Amino acid sequence: MIDKNLRNINYMRISVTDLCNLRCTYCMPVQGANLLRKDEILSFEEILKVVKHGVGLGINKIRLTGGEPLVRKGIETLTKRIAELDGVNDIAMTTNGTFLKKFARTLKENGLSRFNVSLDTLRPDRFDEITRGGSLRHVLDGIEEVLDAGFQGTKINVVVIRGKNDDEIHDFVRYIFERRIELRFIELMASGWKNMVDEERFVPASEIKQQVEKIGELTPVKQRIGGGPATIYKIKGALGSLGFISAVSQPFCDKCNRVRLTSDGMLRSCLLSGGEVNVKEILRSDILDRTDLAEQLTNAFVQVTMMKPVIHSGRNSAVMHQIGG
Repeated sequence: MIDKNLRNINYMRISVTDLCNLRCTYCMPVQGANLLRKDEILSFEEILKVVKHGVGLGINKIRLTGGEPLVRKGIETLTKRIAELDGVNDIAMTTNGTFLKKFARTLKENGLSRFNVSLDTLRPDRFDEITRGGSLRHVLDGIEEVLDAGFQGTKINVVVIRGKNDDEIHDFVRYIFERRIELRFIELMASGWKNMVDEERFVPASEIKQQVEKIGELTPVKQRIGGGPATIYKIKGALGSLGFISAVSQPFCDKCNRVRLTSDGMLRSCLLSGGEVNVKEILRSDILDRTDLAEQLTNAFVQVTMMKPVIHSGRNSAVMHQIGG
């Protein structure tokens, strides 16, 4: 699929649930989230119908997200069924890492290509504070399990927040000296109907990079497993690599190749702006025969592709735990 700005749309991010076992301060409000009812969430069969149709239109790369995807019962089966589809070349998962010890090897057997692990601190007390009660040990043990299971291209995503974890940049870089991991520092996007830049907490990628360069010289990396929007570098002496995602200070919309399927069945053109089509209504219509369903799903993908903005709005009205970040 080619959008009106001549971008090839071949990547779909799928939020399989709005549930999460953590309550990270930059994602969830203090009072908690308004969770969807079970019948409002797409079933696995419905997700598979959308994925199969998308693959027929040129989608070949899938990412499973949440909430936390590993809290959804049967996620291993969904992963396997997607991985077995002709035309799917890559299926990855973004996770908070707390259940990786349990699921990593099964997901490897079921065809998952790799993991992105969201991890914003290497200090147990700070992890407890940021996640409102999570265990850092579970995540670190899970990452080791992923590496031992033979996954390639494992990524760790660090959202850098001034006054919260910006003093740990060097600690994270040292962590990848002994591990074949791609460490990605990500600019904070304020959530919940705010301007994207939360001035007091925002740290630009350029400042993060300056801190990293105090450890060693950075050499650009042109090719890596899984691709993505980060600018990637090697640092002398490290097994791993590191990169910077500057979605706020330097948007990479001109290279965006993705659409999103939310947990409640909205096919979205962009995380932040553009538009969406309710594919759940299409899937659950009583009057559609198979031909009509295929035609309407095609129309939904075409509409969403054409809705993709040249550049995002700069404002974040997204509900992160439902859309999948």
